[in-house]
Amino acid sequence: MPGTGSAPPPSDSRTPADNEYFYSVLNLPKTASDHEIRERYRQLSIVFHPDKQTDERRKEAATERFLELQKAYEVLSDPVTRRAYDILGPEGLFLLQSADFKSASGIEFEEELRRQQRELDRQRVEQAIHPKGSVTVGFDVSSLFDDVYEAEDGAPLSTSQVLQAGLADVRRDSLAVRYRVQTEITKKTWLSVSSRLAMENRLAPRQRPYYGSAITGTVKHQYSPRLAFEATANLLAISGVSVKSTYQADAYTLTCQTALHPVLFLQPFTYKKGNGVLLPPVNVSLARQLFPKSPMQGVLDIGFTPTGPKITAAVASSALHDSLRTDEVHSEPSDAFAFRAPSVSGLAYYSSEWQFGLDLAGPASGLNGRYGLSFHELGVHVQTVLRLGFAGLTWLVGGEWRGGSGAVGANVSANVDGVTLRVDATYFGQTLSLPIILSREQNDGVAFWTAVLPSTALTLFYYFRIRPRRRVQRTQFFNEARRQLREEKSDLLRQWKETVTLLQDTAQRHLRAEEACDGLVVLEARYGPSEQDEGTDGLEVDVTVAVQALVNSSQLYIPGKRSKAGIPGFYDPVSGVPKTLRVRYKFRGRTHYAEIPDYLPVVLPLKDHLVE
Repeated sequence: MPGTGSAPPPSDSRTPADNEYFYSVLNLPKTASDHEIRERYRQLSIVFHPDKQTDERRKEAATERFLELQKAYEVLSDPVTRRAYDILGPEGLFLLQSADFKSASGIEFEEELRRQQRELDRQRVEQAIHPKGSVTVGFDVSSLFDDVYEAEDGAPLSTSQVLQAGLADVRRDSLAVRYRVQTEITKKTWLSVSSRLAMENRLAPRQRPYYGSAITGTVKHQYSPRLAFEATANLLAISGVSVKSTYQADAYTLTCQTALHPVLFLQPFTYKKGNGVLLPPVNVSLARQLFPKSPMQGVLDIGFTPTGPKITAAVASSALHDSLRTDEVHSEPSDAFAFRAPSVSGLAYYSSEWQFGLDLAGPASGLNGRYGLSFHELGVHVQTVLRLGFAGLTWLVGGEWRGGSGAVGANVSANVDGVTLRVDATYFGQTLSLPIILSREQNDGVAFWTAVLPSTALTLFYYFRIRPRRRVQRTQFFNEARRQLREEKSDLLRQWKETVTLLQDTAQRHLRAEEACDGLVVLEARYGPSEQDEGTDGLEVDVTVAVQALVNSSQLYIPGKRSKAGIPGFYDPVSGVPKTLRVRYKFRGRTHYAEIPDYLPVVLPLKDHLVE
């Protein structure tokens, strides 16, 4: 777009952020015609042209004024930028970068521009206060699965009658609204305020619902890169202050938390002989890396509360996996995964995490474990949680999909107290949660089918909808790679052909020597994408000459842990795709074949490569 403006100029005395500053630079009214703007710019540019100045101080002032004239003319001479500038000033020029307004009519142009302005204002507010809200609406549908209905004379009801009676007893169990805003006070201090309004129905039909509300404020301060402090208080009641401090070192993280209530400070004045002494609850947590080169982490949590002590010990670990790269498993993402071709399945690049722990807290003691998988290409996370305690077994199965600014998730949990299904949806930091009580007693059948039916539906959706779509995306990716290789990387192809020509004599000399002793003869070598399908056709590099040139005394060795694209006679045909070297060769008159991933070393010949 010609004359597209940039970000609004700074609001100083020379460049005021108004809608007529560029008109004042040219000394013209807003109603000036295009001819008047062009003529005035030509006149003033002659006067302030730097080449016409001999004095250095005047030349510097003239240069600054001349650049200002050029900017004013650039904006006002283009119809699109002028319209945006007339409506919103410098901010209108900034908004032009986010959309194409050339085809819009006058009314449509102004409406779209103001819509963009409102969106920009919303983003600025979000960046300033980081608002997050949630609405939780709970439902109790246990009447559909737990209750037994019968006619007044004791006769059984039909299925439709039972369903109708069960639906009539379905009720809203709870309602809670939470909202939080956060703003930066200083570069090291943040303030967040959250509010909560809740309504909960009692189990007894004649009891009135319980209503509760709270407003809490939290101050977070980062004393240093390692030490942080946090304090939270209820702003509607004198209930004390919760204090938390975190120290993070290279190999461990130490967290201490306590709650200070006014009653604690009044004890010296109100204490009487025989009374118990109230102590503040204290919780200390230590998380430490167990081994220097391992992501495995140990967690020890010790707490002292009015109900008694609590000790939690756990071991956790996580790892990143790439099924197309067999050389190593990563504990954290690297730049190699930042850009890559979409795999057909969408399951090639994933991470796993697990945790196993023991809780010692009196009757609430128990063992717990968690295992989760995150498929990064699909944005899907699934997890399973198990807990075995004195009260019995509790399990949870759930999953979540995240894409852009939204997320959708669901999980089902079951224990001796019942079965609950929870559905969550998030968009731009606003969350809607629907906890649904399916049963208020242990019901293995309801729990099983609640977990199996949605999982089966999602699996079918994946196979018949997501996989075909990913195949199309993969084909489009490689079509673009072929176009770039043909149009934008012609110099790379030319250099590769010249390099192969230079290696030809060396390869022929090595080939004759190997044939004479019945040694290592490379029949064909190709370097290209590891995952082959119709989309990767034509993206393999013929490296037969380059590989034969590397053979010495019937042996070939190429070091690993680095890409082979830098070897003379090789090149990377498509960025962001795991590569494999495929070699068919003869040794001692027998045919061998090998497929070596890019980051693994190449050692030829090997008995494992022999083709039967």
